[in-house]
Amino acid sequence: MLRNQPGRGPLLPHKPGQSVERFAGRRDGGDLAPESAAAPTLAARPPLRDGLRVALVSDYYYPDIGGMPEHVHNLAAELCRRGHAVTVITTAFPLPSGLPAPRPPQHEYVRVSPPPAARVSEPAPAFEVVRLGQASGAIIANGSVSRAAVGLGLRTAMTRLLRARRFDIVHVHAPIFPTLSLLAIGCTPPGTRLIGTLHTHFDDSQLLRLLRRPLQRYLDALDAVVAVSDSALACMRRLGFSCDGEIIPNGVDLPYWQSGRPLAPWQDGAVHLIAQARLEPRNHVGTIIEALRLLAQRRGPLPPLRLLVLGEGPQRDALGHKSAGLAVHFAGAVLAERADYVATSDIYCFTAAIASHPMALLEGMAAGRPVLAHDIDGVRQLVTDGVEGFVLPLADPSAYAAALHRLAADPALRARMGEAARRRVTEFGWPRVTDRIEALYLALLRR
Repeated sequence: MLRNQPGRGPLLPHKPGQSVERFAGRRDGGDLAPESAAAPTLAARPPLRDGLRVALVSDYYYPDIGGMPEHVHNLAAELCRRGHAVTVITTAFPLPSGLPAPRPPQHEYVRVSPPPAARVSEPAPAFEVVRLGQASGAIIANGSVSRAAVGLGLRTAMTRLLRARRFDIVHVHAPIFPTLSLLAIGCTPPGTRLIGTLHTHFDDSQLLRLLRRPLQRYLDALDAVVAVSDSALACMRRLGFSCDGEIIPNGVDLPYWQSGRPLAPWQDGAVHLIAQARLEPRNHVGTIIEALRLLAQRRGPLPPLRLLVLGEGPQRDALGHKSAGLAVHFAGAVLAERADYVATSDIYCFTAAIASHPMALLEGMAAGRPVLAHDIDGVRQLVTDGVEGFVLPLADPSAYAAALHRLAADPALRARMGEAARRRVTEFGWPRVTDRIEALYLALLRR
């Protein structure tokens, strides 16, 4: 049963900053068996002097690549630096092609860089990652590839883990989507504060409309709702959900994205475009390729152009065929060198058709790159056309080609827009964003 809360009525039963390459500090012993969803008996941590015990629950975490894994990882790292005991509860994801084996273990500790004021002799802080079950096969939803945790004993494993850890805060991400966040809402013991963050923007969903009433009970069980943008909250209301929440945006790891070094193999005088995206329908990487082909057919002075594509997905082969004869490099799934690839680029392309507060766009702007992006809600919150880059009609190769021509031909314009982009996102550094989330945690515990 979902936990009952005073004044909320009976609830329905339910059935069920850093990249991943910095995984370190794995502690021997206590790993979950890879073939089982059941958690082992995990001893509760000793009491902390000041810190909270926080669980961050998400079906999406490294080695999956995307906005939600970035959000969860960086929030965990920043909370950990502040002395909180953090456990990320997620599932076992298949490794994207191109990433080195082995897969991360079912139970590990991830070390993070210490806070600036820490003494050199102090050990680096670490947060815990526990993986329950394994990710399902790919599901196409909202124009994107989705997955959900599956496995025998998931509810039992979640219940045992939440009881053993005695968390002060259970913070679920994407609270109305299967599987782990829904389970955590149902299995969280009384007295623990529950928070849910809404990440997703969608125009409509017949399935969510159909399931609105039972899913509303899960939202009602939360002590607080956070949304990463106004649009993430608004789309829930359009579907008929009763949903009030605080807007706390995605953060971005400013030091990481500003630390990249250009990759030597690409220093050949070409103007480099970069796109970080799953190769799936809603990300429209093909629009960039079509724009490059249009430019290739024009006459006139223009430096050579090369597109670097970071990501994998169901459209990989089709995009490979579309780009035949053009200077397009598909790098595959990249984690460790992402900042270096972006530092190699001159123009950052964000081509998604759906985004609430796009993490990938924040990353390119943090690196000081001028952006080309579609005119959608999430982009309009971050980019002013002609200031940090150009905001373009959706999936319009001609408009994309015209803007690309302007940037490629004008290094001074690229530099000016890139600096404006870097300044624009300073407010989204993870320390500032975590200040607001931490304040919400403390306010809930004082109730």
